[in-house]
Amino acid sequence: MIRTVIVEDEANALYSLQNLLQKHCPNIWVVGTADTVDEAEKTIAATNPDLVFMDVELQGELSFRIFEKLSPNIEFEVIFTTGHSEYALQAIKCSCLEYLLKPIDKAELVLAVQKFETKRGGQFNHKRIEMLLHNISSSKNKAQKIAIPSPNGFVFVNFSEIVLCEADSNYTTVHILDGSKLISTKNLKWFEEVLQEDLFFRCHKSTLVNLNHVLKYTRDEGHRVAVSGGHVVDVSTRKIDEFLEKIATKE
Repeated sequence: MIRTVIVEDEANALYSLQNLLQKHCPNIWVVGTADTVDEAEKTIAATNPDLVFMDVELQGELSFRIFEKLSPNIEFEVIFTTGHSEYALQAIKCSCLEYLLKPIDKAELVLAVQKFETKRGGQFNHKRIEMLLHNISSSKNKAQKIAIPSPNGFVFVNFSEIVLCEADSNYTTVHILDGSKLISTKNLKWFEEVLQEDLFFRCHKSTLVNLNHVLKYTRDEGHRVAVSGGHVVDVSTRKIDEFLEKIATKE
């Protein structure tokens, strides 16, 4: 059985999640619930759960404070639940942590639990939680780092270090400022959704560039841009006006 704690401050949402788990996730054993950060800290410490469903906002404050209170004794996996807080959601995505949007869909819930069961027994990645807290506390109110999923785990990179991302079938090649490159198990659409839209631009169906690393734009042989690291990439004709507008706002 999967020892589970639910951290949720809305009575209806708590009841709904408990009901869905009971009906569709028979391996889940709810050993406790909490509706505040302080209560969650005590409940988790007392019950030692394998998995925690955690609402992003608890009575006006972000639930991420729970990690600060429990650190370094965090041995459970987490699935966040949220119906709002776009900034918090971006930070969660960048940290490659699981989340469910409210109202919670049965199929998505079952899939999230199945993913937990698949990796159960592995070492909890504290680095992703540390990065989540770093992104949330960013003075610019935007995520600054990303956990890039790779075949062997995660690579943690600052947004500013990413020069461009190139589609490679269902994978993505990420080019780093130091000249190295990473092969990610996520597709290019995932990177486009997670990375800051005011910093990165999908200039071609197969290419996402960091606008801060664009060095030169030419029309000699079609629309092309040179970026840091000696890379030259195409800009699709239908994207050129939007690209030039983006570049103008960066100057």
